[in-house]
Amino acid sequence: MKYLLLILFVPNLLFSFDDSGINLKKEKSTVPKGFLVSVKELSDIGHKAHEGIEPYHTNVTLFLGFIDSLMQASLAWPQLSREVIITGRSSQDPVQLSSTGGKLAYGTAIAWHLTGDDKYAVKAKELILNLTETYGYRNEEHKDFQWGAQGILNLARGGTPYIYAADLLEGWEGWTAKNKLKYQIWLRDIMYPKVAWASRTRKNNWGVAGSFAAALLSFYVMDHPDWRLEEVSPFPKKLSPKEAFESHNRYQIGRLKTSADWKMDAKVSLWGILPNGAIPEEIRRGKDSIDGDYLPSDGSGTHYTMTHIEHLTAHAEFLNRLGDSSLYDHVETDGSGSLLQAYIYVINNPTKSHCFTGTRINALYMAYRYYKHPAMLRSLKECGPGNISGQRLALYGRLTHPLDISMN
Repeated sequence: MKYLLLILFVPNLLFSFDDSGINLKKEKSTVPKGFLVSVKELSDIGHKAHEGIEPYHTNVTLFLGFIDSLMQASLAWPQLSREVIITGRSSQDPVQLSSTGGKLAYGTAIAWHLTGDDKYAVKAKELILNLTETYGYRNEEHKDFQWGAQGILNLARGGTPYIYAADLLEGWEGWTAKNKLKYQIWLRDIMYPKVAWASRTRKNNWGVAGSFAAALLSFYVMDHPDWRLEEVSPFPKKLSPKEAFESHNRYQIGRLKTSADWKMDAKVSLWGILPNGAIPEEIRRGKDSIDGDYLPSDGSGTHYTMTHIEHLTAHAEFLNRLGDSSLYDHVETDGSGSLLQAYIYVINNPTKSHCFTGTRINALYMAYRYYKHPAMLRSLKECGPGNISGQRLALYGRLTHPLDISMN
């Protein structure tokens, strides 16, 4: 059986773990850090799946079926051009940076660890290195690149799971130091200036994705402390990877705030995460009141709110695995700026609650492991299990943060 391969495969890597399974000490430089899931956690998931234990067996079966079908479908994807031009300001263009592309890149890296089958690692490597041949990312209606171009968001959301994937390829002989350096240079020169702009500028989910992408990217290239990550807009600056990492994490915290100094590009009179958990910059996308006590409709404002939370949860989970729970824990003295309260506003509202959608609910699995909030567990039981893949950034939460929601 394919899961048996994992038993022989994973122990060849050297790790030191605490009881939570989080990587604390890297015994050699080619060990994955595990940005949203550690190799030990994947090993445990694979072992339990092999033993037929639920929900692991069902989750792994669904996951591998999903990845195999996506790999087959990707054979028909158009090749990336050197200059990427976004058609119609589409979040699905190019497909490699769509939600589907990100899921395939990260998913194949996970599948390699679950099965030991090199075909998955080969695919992940191929997708990553194909990105390194690209540049541009302007909208088709503009001759030159414009700040605010759709390509910025596509890189922030669609490009970030590729970094998850590259990390998980560490230790595989097919992922060479030369491959990694080529990818890191592309991240530094092509992706970073664009996602950093979103981090510095946008108050909504664009900014959340931008701050996370810029922080994660900076962390990934931190083995080059002499490098300078260059920003062009809104203000020119050059930062070391460590400086950039710390700066974009601060911006993510700032984005949660409702104070005037953190208005950024907010389009309405309220911003940040309000004391009741409402996120005005996302609610404004629908027809509901930006300062209401609940979300009356299940429309765009509600779904954009879930997207904002999904993106923010991925960043919080990444930092928590580094020993920094600041995003999960943040709350201002008036109760504003709380990710937990944003969840409660949606899923445990005394007037009207909403189920997270089948993709976005993957973020709730991650958040529940940290918060252990009973309302989260209740929502997972009532609204789950959701699909196996996730939405954009908090991918595969059902697989990587398993929970048997059939339990009483």
